[in-house]
Amino acid sequence: MDNIRRISSDQRIPLSDLSRHFKVIAGPGAGKTHWLVEHIINVLQNAENLTYTSKIACITYTTVGAEEIQSRLGMNQERVEVSTIHSFLYANVVKPYVYLLNDTHGKRLVNVEELDGHYENIATNGKIYQWKEKTRAHYLRDNKKLKEYLEQLDWKLVDGQLYLKPRKNYRIGNYYIRIEDLPLYKQLFWDEGVIHHEDVLYFSYRILKEFPIILEHLSAKYPYVFLDEFQDTNPIQTEIIKWLGNSGSVIGVVGDPAQSIYEFQGASRKDFIDFTLPNQIVYMIENNRRCGSKIVDFLNHIRKGDQLTQKPTRENSNHDIYVIECTDGPYQAIANFNNLRISLGLKKDYCILTRNNDTVKLLRNTENSEVWTSFSEADSSNRERFIKSILTAYKLTLDARYEVAIKELERSIKTDRHGELKDPFQENQIISPIMKRSLAVDLLEFLANDLKTSLDQSLFEFYNSLSDFFIEKGIAIKKISRGKIKQFSESITIRSLVDNLTLSEEKTTEIRTIHKAKGAEFESVLLYLPEVKDVNLLVNPDINSEQEDTRILYVALSRAKDLLCISCPPLNDAMLKKLEALNVKRNH
Repeated sequence: MDNIRRISSDQRIPLSDLSRHFKVIAGPGAGKTHWLVEHIINVLQNAENLTYTSKIACITYTTVGAEEIQSRLGMNQERVEVSTIHSFLYANVVKPYVYLLNDTHGKRLVNVEELDGHYENIATNGKIYQWKEKTRAHYLRDNKKLKEYLEQLDWKLVDGQLYLKPRKNYRIGNYYIRIEDLPLYKQLFWDEGVIHHEDVLYFSYRILKEFPIILEHLSAKYPYVFLDEFQDTNPIQTEIIKWLGNSGSVIGVVGDPAQSIYEFQGASRKDFIDFTLPNQIVYMIENNRRCGSKIVDFLNHIRKGDQLTQKPTRENSNHDIYVIECTDGPYQAIANFNNLRISLGLKKDYCILTRNNDTVKLLRNTENSEVWTSFSEADSSNRERFIKSILTAYKLTLDARYEVAIKELERSIKTDRHGELKDPFQENQIISPIMKRSLAVDLLEFLANDLKTSLDQSLFEFYNSLSDFFIEKGIAIKKISRGKIKQFSESITIRSLVDNLTLSEEKTTEIRTIHKAKGAEFESVLLYLPEVKDVNLLVNPDINSEQEDTRILYVALSRAKDLLCISCPPLNDAMLKKLEALNVKRNH
């Protein structure tokens, strides 16, 4: 604690310290994004080792975070490369250098001639069949479970070696999958020039470890590398960033260990806590500029035992915290929440947060089904991937993220290195990159018009409309004419597909998971807890636990600016008294 320098979010680092590595510990609402943007401007204006050919790299862990920083930088964007860690490593390491990697037989590990970005890992029926053939694993009969298993593979760093493992290991029927067979699944994609998001870290690590001279080039190009939300880093990312720091880049990491909630994706809270480089300075921002004073007091209770105690700076917000018991179901609790905030004159933005996607669907009163799994099982021409990408773009437009939507559509229109369109388009059709961009823009306009009032049309009807759209552009997609896919497409609506399509990030929805509210703030928040044991975590928190439950609830609670409400099942008198001692009132 004695070596930590306390600063405010408006305080600049002295010019004499601009060339030193740093770590900033900042809680929710501290203004760390504001501080980071101001620090970038400070470096642009005053750093002596930033040349006309070099840039500052600012890395975030979500595209929403990148968009926010870009918008705040304004005219200063030209000298700063803002991106996610995957985009940064793909553009600067994987795309230019993956050709250097060979397999044990001397063959290139990836078909670089067909390489075009990185994609979500979707285990299609075709790939599952090919993998079974290669591994002689036809005894694994449950393709639905096998698909789920293969789609949650991730790379793990253990003692300097990378291993491909499932996030959760379980049996398929009566059998466990041989770990040594899993890279063969990846190789099927790599042979076609397709790499997945998680593969970007794998290839980056291998390239930089086996060809360290590339690090010197990267450090010259990016003499400053700043990373936001670094509590969500994983060991592979951490190692790469340390390599950059030891090669000459000035590294700055910003984060909050109390908000580390991505362990299920391989994130390591300990990596942020222990992160250190030679001559590094540690700063701490203690203020909370977001939340009212009573909310800050409650948040300090949740993170007791942590090194950071926040100080509220808002003097005009002092609303009580309320618990709303669900005696008549969740919809009545939501109604009570809305009535309460309106009665308090709080009529601006609000959000209802909960732990998982199934509960989100319950609160939205939408049907919870496995329509996308059924789609995959019925399809054999990559239509599932194609339609999922198209409807993802449509949902992005609802968040007004039009440029991201266009890029998603460009990615959905897949071509080989000669520009020939791939499934589900018909063969022998060529399209240029410029035509692809133009087609994506027109397709987005078509989606906005077609789906605006027609979400209840069947997938079959929508697909035929898509076919007509492409025909007008001189392009043909494979028709749906018979078999399982025809039966499925006639039986399912676009609304059902959209409702069951989970985006990794959301900006405007009023009911969402806690993970998707990371970085957001709202005038009023209702935290929906389906079980009493969750309430006990608020009464007896352990912010430093290896389990993430307390930290997940902490992130949810800290989204509220003025009104914080907690909805839960009916509580006994003892629990109500414990909450009352924490200044949480019962809403009658």
